[in-house]
Amino acid sequence: MGQEQNVAALLAQSVKHEDVGVSAVLSPDSMQGYIFVEADRSLDMRHPALKVPNLRSLVEGDVDFDELKSFLNPEPVMSNIIKGSVVELTSGPFKGEKAKVVRIDEAKEDVVLELIEAAVPIPVTVKGDQIRLIQKEAE
Repeated sequence: MGQEQNVAALLAQSVKHEDVGVSAVLSPDSMQGYIFVEADRSLDMRHPALKVPNLRSLVEGDVDFDELKSFLNPEPVMSNIIKGSVVELTSGPFKGEKAKVVRIDEAKEDVVLELIEAAVPIPVTVKGDQIRLIQKEAE
């Protein structure tokens, strides 16, 4: 987990010149640990083009296109976040920490947070793509 973008890029590059049957590779940010691969036939994980670092296993099956539409046109990062929401930081020095949203600057896509588990409330400003919504504040 956490290497989905790298694995997808390496996989796309390695199958580009091979006739493996792969026509598309999708790595949605909201599905940690998974990469969707469009192929016209069953993939053989023993094929040299599929020997990509951090690619562990294959879950075979068909996924309806309607289920993938939301990943192709994701909603804006800041759309669900409101003042008072509880979020988790996904990158930076406070990665994995939970925080409460204090202020939102939608023009810059910045969010000012207060770390929940900190002894002293310190405002931390991060970009909207560095947080993940855990609990939305009741309106």
